[in-house]
Amino acid sequence: MLKNFDRLRAKYLLILFFTLFGIVSCENNIEVVKNLGELKDHPMISAQQVEILYSDSAKLRLRITAPVIKRYNKPDKQYTEFPQGIKVEQFDTTLRVVAVIEARYAIYYENKNLWEARNNVVARNLVKNEELNSEELFWDQAQGKIYSHKFTRISNEDGVFYGEGGFEAKEDLSQWHMLGIKGKVNIKEEFNEE
Repeated sequence: MLKNFDRLRAKYLLILFFTLFGIVSCENNIEVVKNLGELKDHPMISAQQVEILYSDSAKLRLRITAPVIKRYNKPDKQYTEFPQGIKVEQFDTTLRVVAVIEARYAIYYENKNLWEARNNVVARNLVKNEELNSEELFWDQAQGKIYSHKFTRISNEDGVFYGEGGFEAKEDLSQWHMLGIKGKVNIKEEFNEE
């Protein structure tokens, strides 16, 4: 009986020792505990090899493809990030691709209805054979305009135009103007033979 009591006492002492050891070794850093509960730097949704299709009146208008997409839903702002780049294709009513925009990074701010593309942005209008190159590009869907504040190059059949201060355009790039323009214009010469 004394032997069982000693075993039981030894078990209780071991349990008491480990409990005290656990209590003493725990540190309650309030900031660490608070950060564990917050997901402020983590996306709500994340996916790889994404394809998003936008339609209007049952007609395909845009196809967005990206290697990685991350959706954040913070109390002060909601946004979707494309950290490894994005490709956007615009379709006409016959499902022909008429424009393509590519960038190495993009972000969409939902509350502002604003897209931002950065790092080697290339936009091509395949119908007009125009190409825009810049390090940034903003698409303000609410105002229906595309713009940049950084050096921009636009090339088309008329020549190559440089906007030292960026550019502004309608969202379909049908009308654009460069800010701080420089460029090279192609002049077509016609000869009249008499």
